[in-house]
Amino acid sequence: MSGKDFDNENEQRITEEFLEELKDTVSGLQVLLGNLRSASIKADEGLVTLRQSAASLSSQAHGHNLPTIKLLTHRLDEYVSALKEVNDKICDDLQVYFDKLESVADGEEVSEADIPGIIRALPAKRHELEAEFGSIEQKNIEVLLIIPEKAMSHIVDRELAACGYRVSIVRDPFTAIENAVRTKPDMVIASMELGVLSGVDLASAFSAMPITEGIPFAVLTSYDWGHPKLQRMPPRVALIHKGSKFGDDLAETLSRFKIT
Repeated sequence: MSGKDFDNENEQRITEEFLEELKDTVSGLQVLLGNLRSASIKADEGLVTLRQSAASLSSQAHGHNLPTIKLLTHRLDEYVSALKEVNDKICDDLQVYFDKLESVADGEEVSEADIPGIIRALPAKRHELEAEFGSIEQKNIEVLLIIPEKAMSHIVDRELAACGYRVSIVRDPFTAIENAVRTKPDMVIASMELGVLSGVDLASAFSAMPITEGIPFAVLTSYDWGHPKLQRMPPRVALIHKGSKFGDDLAETLSRFKIT
């Protein structure tokens, strides 16, 4: 056996082991879900297990070449992380996530063209705004946020959720590129500062690739047009300023790109 064949066989074995572990974990979560429905376990205890399991699955999936599984576990982690309570509707939503994860792990064939529809069919994450304003009409509009700062991402997420948009947050710009290519969001909003890359770098990459050039892109920044750091910014990119201009800039950007 050549070294390449050995590496491929080893990688396949590791992937198969992960998928078996994934199925075992989801099977356990199915049991937990039944216990939550019957109230045989306290909701707060169930939420702790749900959060730990979802975060672990998302972290483990990141290390495998399983794009659909990576996206599903990431969205499950986002959904569970936002939960403050458990009720029948939430249990129904979780059932959708668990069933889809089991199906894909069992070998359901998913093409690249299928992925955006699969992701948009998942229940939207619950939002704290519902406690204040009641049910919010969900729109079939996906916005990808690439914002490392948790406080800032929370502010933008809250504003978009109030509009009924589905929001997914990714901290790492490289992961964000992969997610955008596969899920085809209706809009991307990125911070100017992203670590090794900048918002200008990411906007330029999206504008240069045929597969992403049509996705509306905005950069969250404190700079104005004409600043040296924005010199290479593609002209079609929108600027959303932090601070007092944020609300107006966001509304203007959504209107400009017809995100309604």
